Amino acid sequence: MVLPDDPEDLDPGLARERTRLAWARTAIAFAAVGGAMLKREVVPGAIVLALTPLVWALGSFASRAVQPEQRSGRLLGVTVAVTAVAVLAVVIALIGHSPVSLHQLLHG
Repeated sequence: MVLPDDPEDLDPGLARERTRLAWARTAIAFAAVGGAMLKREVVPGAIVLALTPLVWALGSFASRAVQPEQRSGRLLGVTVAVTAVAVLAVVIALIGHSPVSLHQLLHG
């Protein structure tokens, strides 16, 4: 028996579903963090909230079935987009007005 190169090919339905759900949780977490940030810093919080649909769209894009020859291009695209979102998040965190603890952020 020859096993496929990609583990998702063993059970594509469940693997893709788990991936889709993980991206959905990540998008929900982005929205929650953006909402919490809005209490303290409006502009950075709004930016994070604005990125939430992008994160959800990336998850939708990443979890679609593709031909094996298209996987490397799709992986590169998702990697570049996730890296760009992470770099933007770091920039937003660094340009904040003052360091704030998580407790202060949540309880104002």
